[in-house]
This record gives sequence, C-alpha cells and structure tokens, in this order.
Amino acid sequence: MKKPYEEMTKKELLKIAKLHGIKGRHKMSKAVLIKKIREKNKPLKQIKEKEEELKKNNPPDRYGENHVELLPKDASTVYVHWEVAEEKNPVLRLMSKRKVEIEIPLMSNQGEGYLKVQEGKPLRAEVGIKKGNKFKKITTSPEILVPRSKPAKSKSAKWKYVNPETGKVQRKKRTEKVSNKTQLDEKKKKTEKTAKTIKYIRIPKEK
Repeated sequence: MKKPYEEMTKKELLKIAKLHGIKGRHKMSKAVLIKKIREKNKPLKQIKEKEEELKKNNPPDRYGENHVELLPKDASTVYVHWEVAEEKNPVLRLMSKRKVEIEIPLMSNQGEGYLKVQEGKPLRAEVGIKKGNKFKKITTSPEILVPRSKPAKSKSAKWKYVNPETGKVQRKKRTEKVSNKTQLDEKKKKTEKTAKTIKYIRIPKEK
C-alpha cells in the first residue's frame, strides 16, 4: 500500500517532486511540497476517473444521424460503416468519379462490412434511396484512394511550379513565336549585341 505523503520524509517527497518537474522544490518546506505534488496529481486523477466512467458506460450503437465512412484496408478491400436515421430500405453505392462501381441494397439502417474493390481507384461511398432508376442521395463519405499492391507502371512525372508567396500553381509563360526568317535574324542580332556589351563592360578596381 502506498504511504501517505505526510508520513514520507522530505527526501522521498523531493524525488516525487522531481518526477513532476516541480521547480524550486529544494527551497520548499515539507508542507508546501505535499501541496504542490497534490496539485500535479489532480489532473491525472481526473483522467483516471474519466477512463473508469467510459469503461462502465459503453458508447451507443446508434447516434440517430445520417453518415457513411469509407476506409481503405488493403489493395483490394475497403471498410464501410453506415447509419441512416429514418429512411427504410437504403442502398449503398461505391462511386469512382461519376461511375457506379458497386451498388448493394442494405438490410438494415445501421451496419458495417468489407467490400472487394479494384486497386488504385479513387472511391467514395453514398447511401440513399432508390426508386425505379432514380437515386436520391442521403449522405456521402469523403473520397479515398485505394492503395496499389505494386508500384504504378507509368514512370513519367509532371512537375509544376508553385509560387512560394501565394501557394498557387503558376502557369508557364508562353514563349514568343518567330513567324519568319527575318524576325529570327533580327532577334539573333539583338542577342549578339547584348552579349558584346556585357563582354566589354569595365568594372572599376577597388582602391
């Protein structure tokens, strides 16, 4: 059984105070040390009490809100969890952009499960009601990208310049097109003239 702080020596209390990072502990009296240690222990005690409370009170099976979550498990499997508050006979869809990849009628308004999918595809889940050929969406999940089992075949990469000041992708400036040989010669002469000027610039020597 743990000894009360009042029965501990000052040396023992100083060790505990050091673990809590209490500054100026060596100048404190025994009574002040006990007070400071108890202040540090208070948040830990509250956390433990909250943990015990959560263990006793299990979270509810349903929250009464429309939602659907989609998470990748591996390269060929996704996990889906759904809940529909009021509607009956809901339908689950897995969408890749605008294309319906999977459509399943759900047996209950709340549940979870795993689905086999194609690797490397962007997917999102939708839950809704289907009447004839019309689908009325109730809720949708954020889009995910199903991971690949192997590196992608395409090795080409497209690079873009991001302006560090704005954080936006900057478009490339269009280069001037030379329509005929005369314009090309004039442009060449200007370039050569500029090069000669730079070549014969005199830089004054430092005194």
